Amino acid sequence: VKRARAAGPDSDYMPGDLGFDPLGLYPDEEEGQQWMQLAEIKHGRVAMIAVTWYAIAEAFTNKGVVEETPFLFTPIGALDKLF
Repeated sequence: VKRARAAGPDSDYMPGDLGFDPLGLYPDEEEGQQWMQLAEIKHGRVAMIAVTWYAIAEAFTNKGVVEETPFLFTPIGALDKLF
C-alpha cells in the first residue's frame, strides 16, 4: 500500500506488478500486456467458479471433494495403489 501511495497518480505503477517474471513470459508490447492481463482475470474468474462449485457439491453430497476424487489429491507415485 505504501508503494502505491508513494508512486503518485502520474507514475506507471500498476497494483500487483512486483516485477516477478522469472521466465520472461510477460510481453513488452502494450497489446500483448493487455491480452495477458485479460487472460489472468479470466483464469481467476474460472478458478473462483470452480471453487464455488466444489463448495456446492460438498453441501449437497455431504462428502468432501478430496473424498470424491482422491486421484486428484494423491501424489503421482501413489496412484498405482488406488487403481
